[in-house]
Amino acid sequence: MGVTIDLNAIRENKRRIEALGRPVFAVVKNNAYNLGMKPVVTTLYEEGVRHFMVTTLDEATEVRSSAPDARVLVMNPVYEWTSVHEQQLDVAIGSYDWLVAQRSQLDGVRLHLKLDVGMNRFGAKTYDEALAILAYCQDEGLDLVGLCTHFPLADADNAEIEHSVHVERFADWSTRLMERQTFEVVHAANSAATLQADPRLGHCTHVRVGIFLYGYSSVEPVDWLIPAFRWETEVIAIHDIEAGAHVGYGTGYTAESRERIAVLPIGYGDGLMRARRHLPVHIQEKAFPFVSNIFMSHSFLRVDASVQIGDRVELYGNTTKIDDITRTGYANNSEQLCARSWRVPHRYEGGNVCTPPTNQFV
Repeated sequence: MGVTIDLNAIRENKRRIEALGRPVFAVVKNNAYNLGMKPVVTTLYEEGVRHFMVTTLDEATEVRSSAPDARVLVMNPVYEWTSVHEQQLDVAIGSYDWLVAQRSQLDGVRLHLKLDVGMNRFGAKTYDEALAILAYCQDEGLDLVGLCTHFPLADADNAEIEHSVHVERFADWSTRLMERQTFEVVHAANSAATLQADPRLGHCTHVRVGIFLYGYSSVEPVDWLIPAFRWETEVIAIHDIEAGAHVGYGTGYTAESRERIAVLPIGYGDGLMRARRHLPVHIQEKAFPFVSNIFMSHSFLRVDASVQIGDRVELYGNTTKIDDITRTGYANNSEQLCARSWRVPHRYEGGNVCTPPTNQFV
């Protein structure tokens, strides 16, 4: 019982994404979406991925240990430079002011000019600021190798209209900048934008994808993605309760009739989000609903006489996927992956990589 991470699924997703036409710039931030940095990066590196994106310097150091000659891009503004120089990391330009303030550290650093087309997080907020950054880099002889953005609404309900505005802005700014500078890599399409195959992004050299690599899509269902994540637990107790009895803390659930209740040793303390209760789990391919709430260490199901102590319970897998919970509107797929605790036993399938030293199961 526990979590199983399928590295072969990640391999196959990478191949299918690249079959759309461009190489992958792999997003492995937050411990590779909480699937394990070393196993995931090693798998992708063995599959030929040579560009990785993270948010922090610590993450970049983890990637570098498994991908010695890959390009590793740090997207958060950098203010500590030792590891950047020692490990030859790529760095995103947070703003014109950041660029000038950090000038003394930038010789020999590969820089990416990020265009802020609507996220309001990092990057040049106007074309004039982007042009000023480009001119400064050229005047100072800095190594400006990349051009990128991040689309804020690619996976939102109004993405078709709003995303178009952001794509148009990026296409306009980047095209004009590329008339003044040759960029080694141009990357904009996140997972959701990858599906849209927008011709205005035809000048991009890579697709910068995260959640698709792991087999999930928060937009419309993508049948060719293979989920890389399964989570199982077991029934540890069963109670027959009478009408009027409560289940769990408080009085949030009261039985309306005589019921059979199964107890699971899993809860939000293990990273099982309360949103998971909005769809049933499966025991021997039969669906059973959650009752009451998901608590810190335990959850409850309403079951029938076929369920016994020790039965295997599928929380996420082939029947109910993370995407299915996402589409209930109560949580998104990245949030569910990142919420899971590593105190839950883990194992990897489909790869000759080093697995975490603790919490293994067979």
